[in-house]
Amino acid sequence: MRLEVLKTALFGVLLLSLAGCSSYPGIAAVHRVAEARDDLPAEIVRADADQPSNFRLLVEQSGVKYFVSESDDYMSACIAAYPIDEPQQWTLACSGGITNEREIVTSSHIGQPTVKLVTTGFDTRTLETEGWKKIHENVLVGSSTRS
Repeated sequence: MRLEVLKTALFGVLLLSLAGCSSYPGIAAVHRVAEARDDLPAEIVRADADQPSNFRLLVEQSGVKYFVSESDDYMSACIAAYPIDEPQQWTLACSGGITNEREIVTSSHIGQPTVKLVTTGFDTRTLETEGWKKIHENVLVGSSTRS
């Protein structure tokens, strides 16, 4: 009996340890080789040197460029929104602890659309029924915030 209890307990510990391991492969669009168009505009200032810095331009829509970066271990990611005609209204938001498919971070600036970064493979159907517009596999935009 004790042996069975011990086997069950060890099996449970093994399952918990495997659940802690992440097989999340990161944001696919960031894995490509960087090009000149991926350079983050000089107006966007990264306040934290520990934030991921390998930005890639994912999409441009309605005069706003959306850049994304992630850490080498895929555990943190950032999104920057850069309105071309109003560069002073840029936003940059980051989040950590990414271990599976999920919403990563939401950011907004007065007068600009709210932007949401999601992981590759995240099911966005609920967000889209709530009014979010998917403009890239990893980027959704909401309504503009009040000016």
